[in-house]
Amino acid sequence: MQLPTHTSSIHCSRRRGNAWRSAMLTSFAVRVALACGLITGVVCQAHAAAESRLAQQALHCSAIFSVFAESLTNDSKRLNEFKRGVEIFTELYVKESEGEPTAAKRDAEQRRTALLNEFQQQIAQREPYLREDGVVCGAWAEAFFAQGERWTFVPVYPKVISMSARQKYTPLGAEAFPRWRR
Repeated sequence: MQLPTHTSSIHCSRRRGNAWRSAMLTSFAVRVALACGLITGVVCQAHAAAESRLAQQALHCSAIFSVFAESLTNDSKRLNEFKRGVEIFTELYVKESEGEPTAAKRDAEQRRTALLNEFQQQIAQREPYLREDGVVCGAWAEAFFAQGERWTFVPVYPKVISMSARQKYTPLGAEAFPRWRR
């Protein structure tokens, strides 16, 4: 059975129209994908250049060790260890930062002060978390301290805490944060 000619020609033009629309949609999809890829690349590069995860962790641990140093001043041996921890984590932040080291150190000191202010404001709600951060940062610091006076490599940020670090830094956090809170 043959359809009338005018129906066949309409059907044929619909097929051509669908093919044209399909090609346009494919072209549009490719353009959108390329644009998204370009934007993502630019944003990721800007974010990566801004600050590494390691730099953020070092700055946070620098602030935690500042709390220890400020609140546990009665033992000079421990105080020197805490101050050394602040120095190590600040130095690591500076090494991880892009740009001029003096400016990066100034930035670290300003940001550490801002973090300490944030800790003060949130300590009532977040003290248990800050204590646990003290244990994690303490375990990380122990890996730096084990290298001697000058550290030569950056130890892995701890995900598993040794029993000795937990036994050392859990009571320190329990003592330091309430004193510092006042």
